[in-house]
Amino acid sequence: MRIMKAKGVLGALVLASVGLVMSACNTSKATIDTFAKFTSSTSPGEWINSDGVIQESQKARLFTAVAFENLEQDIARGNGEYLTSLAVLMKVLPGQQVKFMTRSQRNYPLLFVLDRRTAENMLGMLTSMTQDLRADSQQVE
Repeated sequence: MRIMKAKGVLGALVLASVGLVMSACNTSKATIDTFAKFTSSTSPGEWINSDGVIQESQKARLFTAVAFENLEQDIARGNGEYLTSLAVLMKVLPGQQVKFMTRSQRNYPLLFVLDRRTAENMLGMLTSMTQDLRADSQQVE
């Protein structure tokens, strides 16, 4: 059991390192602080399964914490690889992704309010938006 937990923590650190390296051009103290807050507020058992893999329910949360500043830039533009990746992790259907990106861009001022500018707040609002998208698509059907 100890080996599995150690393996899980090591896996999470490797994933975080890869994320930080991928966004190295834009990595700042804010990104590192966001990731540190995420990992300190969550015990490894909550986001890593017994096989040492990030739980499906936590992937978008971890990605958002690591790529927060890149996501902010993509949302401001209304598209980009980070925003597309987040849409996939949030299980936004391919046919709904453009609408998701457009709504994200339109809601940029709400997503990045200075006094509440955190990855957790942004993800919470985006999650609500995806639920609205799902409800809209169900009404159309």
